[in-house]
Amino acid sequence: MIIVVGGDTVGHVRDEVVASGELDQLLRSDEDGRLRWLDHRQPGPPDANWWLHLLLLIDERWEERPAGRPAWAQLKIWLLGQAGWRGALEQGEVAERTAYYVAQMRDAAMAASSLPSADTVVRACLDAIPVSLDRVAVLTDRVDLHSLERQELLDSRRAKNLLNAAELLQADLEDPDLVDRLRAWLAIKPRLV
Repeated sequence: MIIVVGGDTVGHVRDEVVASGELDQLLRSDEDGRLRWLDHRQPGPPDANWWLHLLLLIDERWEERPAGRPAWAQLKIWLLGQAGWRGALEQGEVAERTAYYVAQMRDAAMAASSLPSADTVVRACLDAIPVSLDRVAVLTDRVDLHSLERQELLDSRRAKNLLNAAELLQADLEDPDLVDRLRAWLAIKPRLV
Protein backbone atom coordinates (compact mmCIF):
# COMPACT_ATOMS: atom_id res chain seq x y z
CA MET A 1 0.00 0.00 0.00
CA ILE A 2 1.22 3.51 -0.81
CA ILE A 3 0.39 6.33 1.61
CA VAL A 4 -0.15 9.85 0.28
CA VAL A 5 -0.33 12.88 2.59
CA GLY A 6 -1.02 16.34 1.25
CA GLY A 7 -0.67 15.12 -2.33
CA ASP A 8 2.83 13.74 -1.75
CA THR A 9 3.71 10.07 -1.60
CA VAL A 10 5.36 9.61 1.77
CA GLY A 11 6.02 5.90 1.84
CA HIS A 12 4.85 2.35 1.64
CA VAL A 13 3.19 0.21 4.28
CA ARG A 14 2.99 -3.56 4.19
CA ASP A 15 -0.58 -4.86 4.11
CA GLU A 16 0.15 -7.30 6.92
CA VAL A 17 1.02 -4.55 9.43
CA VAL A 18 -2.14 -5.26 11.45
CA ALA A 19 -3.87 -8.62 11.22
CA SER A 20 -7.65 -8.76 10.89
CA GLY A 21 -8.22 -10.36 14.28
CA GLU A 22 -6.09 -7.74 15.96
CA LEU A 23 -8.47 -4.99 14.85
CA ASP A 24 -11.38 -6.86 16.37
CA GLN A 25 -9.38 -7.25 19.58
CA LEU A 26 -8.63 -3.52 19.58
CA LEU A 27 -12.32 -2.71 19.06
CA ARG A 28 -13.39 -4.89 22.00
CA SER A 29 -10.70 -3.59 24.37
CA ASP A 30 -11.23 -1.00 27.06
CA GLU A 31 -9.10 2.16 27.17
CA ASP A 32 -6.23 0.52 29.04
CA GLY A 33 -6.26 -2.45 26.69
CA ARG A 34 -6.21 -0.18 23.67
CA LEU A 35 -3.29 1.77 25.07
CA ARG A 36 -1.37 -1.45 25.71
CA TRP A 37 -2.20 -2.67 22.19
CA LEU A 38 -0.79 0.53 20.71
CA ASP A 39 2.28 0.48 22.98
CA HIS A 40 3.04 -3.05 21.82
CA ARG A 41 2.39 -2.60 18.08
CA GLN A 42 3.13 0.95 17.02
CA PRO A 43 6.54 1.51 15.50
CA GLY A 44 9.08 3.68 17.20
CA PRO A 45 9.71 6.46 16.47
CA PRO A 46 6.09 7.34 15.60
CA ASP A 47 5.39 6.60 11.94
CA ALA A 48 2.56 8.49 10.23
CA ASN A 49 2.33 5.76 7.58
CA TRP A 50 1.57 3.08 10.17
CA TRP A 51 -1.17 5.23 11.71
CA LEU A 52 -2.70 6.18 8.37
CA HIS A 53 -2.74 2.53 7.35
CA LEU A 54 -4.45 1.62 10.63
CA LEU A 55 -7.09 4.29 10.00
CA LEU A 56 -7.70 2.93 6.50
CA LEU A 57 -8.21 -0.54 7.94
CA ILE A 58 -10.78 0.89 10.35
CA ASP A 59 -12.59 2.46 7.37
CA GLU A 60 -12.70 -0.95 5.69
CA ARG A 61 -14.22 -2.50 8.80
CA TRP A 62 -16.78 0.29 8.98
CA GLU A 63 -17.84 -0.51 5.41
CA GLU A 64 -17.91 -4.30 5.95
CA ARG A 65 -19.77 -4.38 9.25
CA PRO A 66 -22.81 -2.08 9.28
CA ALA A 67 -24.05 -3.30 12.66
CA GLY A 68 -20.80 -2.24 14.33
CA ARG A 69 -20.43 1.12 12.64
CA PRO A 70 -20.82 3.29 15.75
CA ALA A 71 -18.09 1.33 17.55
CA TRP A 72 -15.73 1.49 14.54
CA ALA A 73 -16.37 5.24 14.20
CA GLN A 74 -15.61 5.82 17.88
CA LEU A 75 -12.44 3.74 17.57
CA LYS A 76 -11.26 5.76 14.58
CA ILE A 77 -11.82 9.05 16.39
CA TRP A 78 -9.99 7.69 19.44
CA LEU A 79 -7.09 6.53 17.24
CA LEU A 80 -6.85 9.93 15.58
CA GLY A 81 -6.46 11.48 19.02
CA GLN A 82 -3.83 8.94 19.96
CA ALA A 83 -1.91 9.58 16.72
CA GLY A 84 -1.72 13.25 17.67
CA TRP A 85 -0.91 12.62 21.31
CA ARG A 86 1.87 10.20 20.36
CA GLY A 87 3.35 12.61 17.82
CA ALA A 88 2.69 10.59 14.67
CA LEU A 89 0.35 13.25 13.25
CA GLU A 90 0.39 16.97 13.92
CA GLN A 91 -2.50 18.35 15.95
CA GLY A 92 -3.72 20.36 12.95
CA GLU A 93 -3.93 17.24 10.84
CA VAL A 94 -5.72 15.39 13.63
CA ALA A 95 -8.25 18.22 14.01
CA GLU A 96 -8.83 18.45 10.25
CA ARG A 97 -9.19 14.68 9.77
CA THR A 98 -11.49 14.45 12.78
CA ALA A 99 -13.73 17.24 11.50
CA TYR A 100 -14.06 15.68 8.06
CA TYR A 101 -14.73 12.27 9.58
CA VAL A 102 -17.35 13.53 12.04
CA ALA A 103 -19.09 15.41 9.22
CA GLN A 104 -19.01 12.26 7.10
CA MET A 105 -20.48 10.20 9.95
CA ARG A 106 -23.23 12.79 10.55
CA ASP A 107 -24.07 12.66 6.84
CA ALA A 108 -24.23 8.86 7.12
CA ALA A 109 -26.88 9.31 9.86
CA MET A 110 -24.60 8.20 12.69
CA ALA A 111 -26.16 9.05 16.04
CA ALA A 112 -24.76 12.29 17.43
CA SER A 113 -24.27 10.53 20.78
CA SER A 114 -21.65 8.29 19.10
CA LEU A 115 -19.58 11.26 17.96
CA PRO A 116 -17.77 14.17 19.57
CA SER A 117 -19.84 17.35 19.62
CA ALA A 118 -19.51 19.82 16.79
CA ASP A 119 -18.31 22.36 19.36
CA THR A 120 -15.45 20.10 20.44
CA VAL A 121 -14.38 19.37 16.89
CA VAL A 122 -14.63 22.94 15.60
CA ARG A 123 -12.83 24.28 18.67
CA ALA A 124 -9.97 21.85 17.98
CA CYS A 125 -9.78 23.07 14.38
CA LEU A 126 -9.70 26.72 15.38
CA ASP A 127 -7.18 26.07 18.15
CA ALA A 128 -4.91 24.31 15.64
CA ILE A 129 -4.70 27.34 13.37
CA PRO A 130 -1.06 28.33 13.75
CA VAL A 131 -1.58 32.08 13.47
CA SER A 132 -4.01 34.62 14.89
CA LEU A 133 -6.86 36.12 12.90
CA ASP A 134 -5.22 39.55 12.82
CA ARG A 135 -1.81 38.18 11.73
CA VAL A 136 -2.74 35.67 9.04
CA ALA A 137 -1.56 36.35 5.47
CA VAL A 138 -4.48 37.13 3.16
CA LEU A 139 -4.75 37.78 -0.58
CA THR A 140 -5.38 41.49 -0.03
CA ASP A 141 -1.65 41.50 0.70
CA ARG A 142 -1.17 40.40 -2.94
CA VAL A 143 1.09 43.35 -3.76
CA ASP A 144 3.48 42.06 -1.12
CA LEU A 145 2.53 38.38 -1.44
CA HIS A 146 5.83 37.54 -3.09
CA SER A 147 7.65 39.06 -0.14
CA LEU A 148 5.86 36.96 2.46
CA GLU A 149 7.89 34.36 4.23
CA ARG A 150 7.26 30.74 3.32
CA GLN A 151 5.95 30.09 6.84
CA GLU A 152 3.37 32.87 6.51
CA LEU A 153 2.08 31.27 3.32
CA LEU A 154 2.00 27.83 4.93
CA ASP A 155 0.19 29.15 8.01
CA SER A 156 -2.44 30.85 5.84
CA ARG A 157 -2.96 27.66 3.82
CA ARG A 158 -3.19 25.60 7.02
CA ALA A 159 -5.81 28.01 8.37
CA LYS A 160 -7.83 27.66 5.17
CA ASN A 161 -7.67 23.85 5.30
CA LEU A 162 -8.79 23.77 8.93
CA LEU A 163 -11.61 26.23 8.22
CA ASN A 164 -12.82 24.13 5.29
CA ALA A 165 -13.15 21.19 7.69
CA ALA A 166 -14.67 23.17 10.56
CA GLU A 167 -17.22 24.84 8.30
CA LEU A 168 -18.88 21.47 7.66
CA LEU A 169 -20.04 21.40 11.28
CA GLN A 170 -21.05 25.05 11.57
CA ALA A 171 -24.80 24.35 11.59
CA ASP A 172 -24.45 22.03 14.59
CA LEU A 173 -22.58 24.45 16.86
CA GLU A 174 -24.18 25.37 20.19
CA ASP A 175 -21.66 27.70 21.86
CA PRO A 176 -22.46 31.26 20.66
CA ASP A 177 -18.89 32.44 21.30
CA LEU A 178 -17.56 29.61 19.16
CA VAL A 179 -20.08 30.44 16.43
CA ASP A 180 -18.83 34.05 16.44
CA ARG A 181 -15.19 32.93 16.41
CA LEU A 182 -15.79 30.62 13.46
CA ARG A 183 -17.76 33.29 11.57
CA ALA A 184 -14.91 35.77 11.99
CA TRP A 185 -12.50 33.29 10.44
CA LEU A 186 -14.94 32.31 7.70
CA ALA A 187 -15.32 35.98 6.74
CA ILE A 188 -11.66 36.09 5.68
CA LYS A 189 -11.43 32.51 4.39
CA PRO A 190 -11.87 33.48 0.72
CA ARG A 191 -8.78 35.72 1.02
CA LEU A 192 -6.53 33.15 2.65
CA VAL A 193 -3.62 31.92 0.59
